[in-house]
Amino acid sequence: MIARDDDFARIQFERKQQYPLPDGTEVYLVSPEDLVLNKILWGQSSRSEKQWRDVLAILKTQGDGLDYAYLQTWAERLGILASLEQSRIEAGV
Repeated sequence: MIARDDDFARIQFERKQQYPLPDGTEVYLVSPEDLVLNKILWGQSSRSEKQWRDVLAILKTQGDGLDYAYLQTWAERLGILASLEQSRIEAGV
């Protein structure tokens, strides 16, 4: 997958998280906050119910562990603030 060359893509790369696998391999994954934002974006462009369900599941699972200030800032910059707020209401967080 080729990354976009914009501010959001760069910050996602900087925020990636490292996880060890049982075989000793280490993988890097996008942060949960960035996954939420991406899934909202993907869901809007594809009208995918699955993306929305995933967003709600991440919010419910991560709960207070998410950086909501970061989510708010980037949702506003990406033009998806209303969707983020709706997802938080539906997830109960």
